Amino acid sequence: MPDVAIVGAGAAGLAAARRLQELKISFVVLEARPRIGGRASTDTATLGAPVDLGGHWLHSPALNPLTPLAERYGIRVDRSPGPARLAIDGRMLSGAEAATADAGIADGFARVAAARDGRDAAVSDLVPEGGLFEAAFLAKQGVPPAECSSIDFARYIWEGDDWPVLDGLGALVARHARCVPVELNTPATRIAWHGRDHVEVETPRGAVEARAVIVTVPAGVLAGNALRFDPPLPGWKRQAIADLPMGSCNKLSLGLTGNPFGDVAGPILAAGSGADRSVEFLLREDGRDIVTMMVNGPFAKNLAAAGAPAMIDYAVGRLSALFGSGIRSALTSRHVLADWDHDPWAAGCYAVARPGAAAAREALARPVEDRLFFAGEAVHDRYMGDVHGAHLSGEAAAEDAARAVFGGKAAPHS
Repeated sequence: MPDVAIVGAGAAGLAAARRLQELKISFVVLEARPRIGGRASTDTATLGAPVDLGGHWLHSPALNPLTPLAERYGIRVDRSPGPARLAIDGRMLSGAEAATADAGIADGFARVAAARDGRDAAVSDLVPEGGLFEAAFLAKQGVPPAECSSIDFARYIWEGDDWPVLDGLGALVARHARCVPVELNTPATRIAWHGRDHVEVETPRGAVEARAVIVTVPAGVLAGNALRFDPPLPGWKRQAIADLPMGSCNKLSLGLTGNPFGDVAGPILAAGSGADRSVEFLLREDGRDIVTMMVNGPFAKNLAAAGAPAMIDYAVGRLSALFGSGIRSALTSRHVLADWDHDPWAAGCYAVARPGAAAAREALARPVEDRLFFAGEAVHDRYMGDVHGAHLSGEAAAEDAARAVFGGKAAPHS
């Protein structure tokens, strides 16, 4: 019987496994998908170059534990990315207009940060909705400002430029986990945990017994019926899950024949006035003949539900408004679509605390009876929504589980 069962082989589960290896504690990792990485996954085959389906940037790179790992493994990172260009209603902003818009976005985020010690309100109570601030907020959270806790968002640490991982952030996560054994295609369906000296994790391939379990599945999966707890989780834990719904950010990458964008490259944040208020484009990153679209917020969920043809038509329409109708003739038939909303093992892009529920992440992170431990981007109170937040939470959960199993012999975590 392994000491610890880890449910999920995303960034959190893999980091937990690495830490348990260092502590010489036995474990098993159970993963529902046929691959590792969760929402950090890189497709290298479809378009002939790395395309991240989920996380792509190293946020707060000087503080990010994945930054030195990229150096260790020779994973290329752009350490001096250019600023994002701004567009609104199909028109690119430039000069003084763009500078004014940038200042308005920065002012909005500063207002939220300044209110971190005040009443936990909706972000929309602090910054008026609409315009480029809302587009930028949707790009970060995947929900409108009215649906997000101001204090929870203010706690997020965001320092320095975001560095794109040119060889793929998912590839970096997978490289660091190369030494971790994982049972793929093995979804956990039930965890029996109360009134016994071990836990039992049921899967379609049989039951696994362990002395403790680290649950790293997304909050959206915990809120559904795919994974049951027997007995049910206590009320305070179920409330924490309910208070952390998933935002929406879905991605489409398209192959190009050459460069239809002229001298425009890098990221674009495009705001609209309707439901599709936040769309981002990444044009020919690293000189590749690829354009990636990220659609954010409720509109993203509805658009992805309509399927790849609808996503492609929408991308062509938005790009044509900015660069002309010749865009369609520059596209190849190859594409990569990441629909996290309708992925049963994700149920959204990342967890967002509801207004008034700033304490939900701490509650979700809290162990249950020293048997159930929880990790993932949803539990981190400073790097929520980030791959490195998931990574750090996995290491912390591993150390907590080790203490519970071995009575304090594991090294403490910071």
